[in-house]
Amino acid sequence: MEQFSLTDIKKKNLSDVYHYIYMNPSCSKQEIATALSVSLPTVTQHLTTLENQNLIEKCGRLSSSVGRRANAYQIISDAKIAIGLEILPHTTHILSINLYGKMIAKETLPVSFEASAAYFSKLKKAVKNFCQINHHKAESILGIGLGVQGLISPDGSELTYGKILDCTGMSIDLFSDAFHVPCKFVHDAECACTSELWENPDITDATYISLGYHLGGAIIVDGQLLTGATGKSGTFEHMTLVPNGLDCYCGRKGCAECYCSGNSLLSDCDNLDEFFSRKATGDPSCLAKWDEYLRHLSILINNLHMVLEHTVILGGHVTPYFTEEDMEHIRSCVAERSTFDDDTSYIIPGKCRTDTVATGAALPFIKDFIEGIYLI
Repeated sequence: MEQFSLTDIKKKNLSDVYHYIYMNPSCSKQEIATALSVSLPTVTQHLTTLENQNLIEKCGRLSSSVGRRANAYQIISDAKIAIGLEILPHTTHILSINLYGKMIAKETLPVSFEASAAYFSKLKKAVKNFCQINHHKAESILGIGLGVQGLISPDGSELTYGKILDCTGMSIDLFSDAFHVPCKFVHDAECACTSELWENPDITDATYISLGYHLGGAIIVDGQLLTGATGKSGTFEHMTLVPNGLDCYCGRKGCAECYCSGNSLLSDCDNLDEFFSRKATGDPSCLAKWDEYLRHLSILINNLHMVLEHTVILGGHVTPYFTEEDMEHIRSCVAERSTFDDDTSYIIPGKCRTDTVATGAALPFIKDFIEGIYLI
């Protein structure tokens, strides 16, 4: 039988008090004691500890018809923060989030990526300047996550496959040597999926398809990302969709990347805004390309659902352009291809529409802090 020391019990009670306040802002001492089935003196002790560590604060008094009104408590949402970056070929998005995963500040850095010391020197300077401008104190920063288009080593220290940015083998040391907090690379599709899970905590099993300028994906099992033995699980972009089809950047032909990525729509357009603007005016080439895109996407969705009978979440840069008619068309196309008479309402658009990669790069640090509060 597992034995718990008095110190272990105190730490767990402290954690329980913090988590209750986190989930129930503006709660009273009595509410906490009742909900956790602990004594008022114990709650008082832990509230004092958390206040002294600047993790919670009083936020007024609760209404009462009799007697003295009780103090209300809430966590200090920016007591700890995390920084997230989305590194793209020609821009880098930098943002900070609080303990609820809400954005505090954001900046876009117009600099072209290079796997070089010079590029990372600019990036380090930009992040430090971002923190200074937004008054982010070093002691409040939990970590910095860099969302990149590539596969990452399990510990986040190295890009093991980075053909899009031509950065295979790149080490986080190029960036982390300037900071005294944990820094790590995170696969961009995993970032987007993490953001989606944060906004949809009730999701337990799902297949996430990231319809960005490049295609990506992730698999969620029991509420957790399934990365596989070497981090390659969810790389739907390199599933063969059309044998001997279009050339993919990976060196193979016919990958789903060639047909279901945002870039696959842009042969005659500079960006997605232009493509969908032209489509809205009835441009025949854009309408034809969009129809082809949805057809290939429905094939990919059906194939994935045949392997994993999960909810399918569509996220990424393309998804905000979907109309309800587009979603119904996708569901209809999938139903036509399906061997079984399935209800295709399992295909849903993601809730997160903007900054999903940068946010998802920062969220693991927030999650680790919240889950590990008993260690303080």
